[in-house]
Amino acid sequence: MIKQAMLSVLGAAACALLLSVPATAAEKSAPAVHKTTKMAAKKVRSTWPAENLSGKIAMVNAAERRVVVMDASGTPFDMIVTPSTRIRSGDQSLKLNDLASRTNKGATVHFVPERKGDVARSIQVNG
Repeated sequence: MIKQAMLSVLGAAACALLLSVPATAAEKSAPAVHKTTKMAAKKVRSTWPAENLSGKIAMVNAAERRVVVMDASGTPFDMIVTPSTRIRSGDQSLKLNDLASRTNKGATVHFVPERKGDVARSIQVNG
């Protein structure tokens, strides 16, 4: 009878141990998934490497602070002009309003693609 009682207690303990292992494993895997999600969220890019674009100034909208540059294949690119954008023609510094009189002139734009659009860092007007 003592053996039967010990076997019952031992059996109950073994069952309890076996039932707790999956619960413990499930608790440990949940934070690992959460960490992966956090790491993936941190890798979302808001800017990309700077690029250059050569073409002609097709349009200037000073009110919206936008310049449209048409590349050699005829594709228009909208550029956001910020207060820190340097605009030059030769050695002369220009303002955004000055570009309106220079449509159809060649230009090279150094810009940074961002989620909000292409932001012009500098505009060099040719000629």
